[in-house]
Amino acid sequence: MSWLTVVTVVKDDPQGFERTLKSLIQQDLAAVEFVVVDSSSDSETIPKILAQVTLPALHFDWIVPSGIYSAMNAGLRQAQGEYIYFLNAGDTFYDENVLEGIRAISESLQPIWIVGRVEIYERSGARVLSASWDYQNEKKALFARGRFPPHQGTFVRTDSLRSVGGFDEQFAIAADYATTLSLSEISTPHVTDRLIAKFFEGGVSTDRWQNSFREFHLARRLILKPRGFNSLVERFNYWKHFASVWIIRNFRRS
Repeated sequence: MSWLTVVTVVKDDPQGFERTLKSLIQQDLAAVEFVVVDSSSDSETIPKILAQVTLPALHFDWIVPSGIYSAMNAGLRQAQGEYIYFLNAGDTFYDENVLEGIRAISESLQPIWIVGRVEIYERSGARVLSASWDYQNEKKALFARGRFPPHQGTFVRTDSLRSVGGFDEQFAIAADYATTLSLSEISTPHVTDRLIAKFFEGGVSTDRWQNSFREFHLARRLILKPRGFNSLVERFNYWKHFASVWIIRNFRRS
């Protein structure tokens, strides 16, 4: 059995996929499974790229396009590794030692999920390192302050991710966030300062940020079910974070 399944979802982005693949083959891939879920309009390009490299355990699947979370769930269904990690087309590992370090953590501590840091490339060209996640403080605020780990910084036990339903496809933007909330209900993560990945800003949640806020709020109401004082805490932090992002987008960047 593999200790890890790395899932890469790709749709019409061969250049991004090549960047991700180059990053992957620099890792220690002993007992690592690689699953590629392709929804590209051209079903031949990605297999041609894969044919140029040798990978120890490769599974490729082309599926009818139906959204990123549907594709990530398809990868989850195929995964046979003890842990699972999603490195989608265009994303890269931070350096060549990431998987070696995460494997050491998984073998010594055996946590249900592991959260690290990431480097974000903003559209302006700026590079931002995410802060170490203060899990307990964010949990007290019901994860409503906008500080939560992206999937690029998160490793999860495969059976645990399946037990919480994978990625809830009722969310067009916030399914990975909803999964984080569900995992918080069953276990405290192991948080490491290790930098895991680099990814480029510009996804759906970036473009439609107000919709993402609404989905984040809905996810908290459905999963955490805040009542009484906790409900007030959630709403206060929701509107405080919303206002701060609105000010940044409408004044500072202009």
